[in-house]
Amino acid sequence: MPHLRQIREAISVEELAHRNASIFHVASARRLSTRIGVLRLNTKKHRGQSDVLSEALEGANAWWPLPEQQHGTAIVLSVFPEDNEIQLTNVKGTLPSEDTQLRIYPPNFIEPLRKLYHHEKYATEGLKIFRAFNRNASVDDRTLPVPEVMTLRKQQKKALTLPYQSHALLFGPPGTGKTYTLSALIAQFLLHEPGQRVLLLSHTNAAVDDALVKVDKALERLEDYNRSKRSVRIGKNFSMPAYKGREHLLPSSKALTSQLEKLEKEKPEQKDAIKYDAWLTKRDNLRKEIDEHTRKLLHERPLVATTAASAGWRFEQFLEGNFDWVVFDEASQVSLYQVIALLPLGKRYLFCGDDRQLPPVYVAHTNTQAKRWIGKSIFSKADQFPETSKIFLDEQDRMLPEICELVSHQFYEDRLKTAVPYQDQARTQWHKSRQRLHKDYQKAIDIVFVEDHARWRQRFMGEVRYGSAEKAVEIYKSLSDERETLNAEAVILAPLHSQLRLIREVARKQGISTIPCSTIHKAQGQEHHTVILDVINLSGNNQFLSETLSKELINVAFSRAKARLIILANKNDLNSKYINAAHEPATLDSSTHANVPNASLPHLTDHAPIGEHNLEEIRDRLFNLLLPTGEYIQVKPLGIQDKYLQVEKQPAGQIASYSLIRLNDQHDG
Repeated sequence: MPHLRQIREAISVEELAHRNASIFHVASARRLSTRIGVLRLNTKKHRGQSDVLSEALEGANAWWPLPEQQHGTAIVLSVFPEDNEIQLTNVKGTLPSEDTQLRIYPPNFIEPLRKLYHHEKYATEGLKIFRAFNRNASVDDRTLPVPEVMTLRKQQKKALTLPYQSHALLFGPPGTGKTYTLSALIAQFLLHEPGQRVLLLSHTNAAVDDALVKVDKALERLEDYNRSKRSVRIGKNFSMPAYKGREHLLPSSKALTSQLEKLEKEKPEQKDAIKYDAWLTKRDNLRKEIDEHTRKLLHERPLVATTAASAGWRFEQFLEGNFDWVVFDEASQVSLYQVIALLPLGKRYLFCGDDRQLPPVYVAHTNTQAKRWIGKSIFSKADQFPETSKIFLDEQDRMLPEICELVSHQFYEDRLKTAVPYQDQARTQWHKSRQRLHKDYQKAIDIVFVEDHARWRQRFMGEVRYGSAEKAVEIYKSLSDERETLNAEAVILAPLHSQLRLIREVARKQGISTIPCSTIHKAQGQEHHTVILDVINLSGNNQFLSETLSKELINVAFSRAKARLIILANKNDLNSKYINAAHEPATLDSSTHANVPNASLPHLTDHAPIGEHNLEEIRDRLFNLLLPTGEYIQVKPLGIQDKYLQVEKQPAGQIASYSLIRLNDQHDG
């Protein structure tokens, strides 16, 4: 069986690459207690390791050699990349001396899958199901009823057919309400198919928490008085604040959840290693107790939610659950081999995600099989799905139209559109929350050029660009009044930890103890009023930035912005097609979109109903057009195609299409 051999090879090389990935050299070490130690790393020996030292290593196992063939071990308690510092707990043996090689082994999430692919019974079960995925598979014409109390758009309503398909894809670009749609589907399915069981899987614990809580909210809106007994969260790495008022999703004694809620509020500063270690131990013990309670309900509750990794570790327990429908949320970040291994857990499958954002993470980039089975998701096999079982959510309400147009054109073939709330009050609030008050940053998309180039700096363990770091902090400070007035969030994004270390240092020197900044990877799933994107060296020699992930990274970064996207770039960065594409709208006059019509021009909707019968009356004439956002633009109608009016937007000359149904409805309203 060639696929099985290929997957086993991919697993083998990926595990080996993980074992060799995190090697550091110690500059100094000191003990805080018999249990806890602090290491400072030697940055001079870490060129090429700039993005390995990160908070992702917390909880990993550490190992170092000692004299006489002995060795020391510990668990990584905390990582402070900007200080090149690691705090260790459960230290066994003498701390490493100066220049000792320190090896850090992250948790091996591959191990349970390796065991499945070498198991006599389970090795081929998932592959058999996967090979049966066929674009010509029979389509079930059943559909769930539209939940009237939940506002669903056209494509979201179409998705109500997906629970009945053998295998289906739900494409959810940024801001389209993918998780909201998913919550409506699962809630309706639970209510209308009472004998069926659902397994909800996601890539991260945060995503599991978010999806499960939204399902519970949907059940609440649908007046399900049984919802306290419908769902259970499996796994101990949940966020207690996410379940405030919904503790029934973590069914255990009220005393345990109350203790955990109280403990979460008492979290000490992470730098205080002794207090933080004691707090973490108490929290983990409470979480384990709650997990033991919830595991007992795995076979009883109609909806079970956990991470895909947890389902791998507990495969046989979940296999006994006899699930009818398995829903993979954030499936575009789950490796294909992992999805295939988990297919035996259900009978029908829905995969939700966005393959234009970040793909699965893997290390063995040079191995063909690792790239094929670990570096790709189920979305790479979209051609094995019937067309009617693939739904693309094409309306978003996160980004302002200017930002949406950029994202849609560069990453979604112009299929993504802006749709703001129809109700007057909701629409007003939507616009109000996306105001831009600062006089120097009035544009929705702006590029601020810096003269500096990226360069390697040992103490930051990677490439940095001083000019853009200083400018990022300067812009963040200048927006302080706007942030306070609008209660709006601004974030600085950069692709490398090294640049974030520099940004935090610059901020501290200017009296800002904490500044919101993040890698682009970590920002996926977030949204902010203003995004300040520091691209660092997009057109330089860093292959990671210029080739490997540039498209997906930039899509994630651009689409986090609700109201304003500010890009810090060098002129050479315009060699990137995506930064250059952002430069064009950034140079347009902000009067392209206005809150009032041009008094000298007629309104296009005065000619409604618009159709082939009166196209010649309006063709090549200038009109005001009111957008769903409440803003006016000037357009020149060109023609009609597939129930859409094609226009040329003025003064930029861009070609756009608008639904005739919506234009004519606007006139009737």
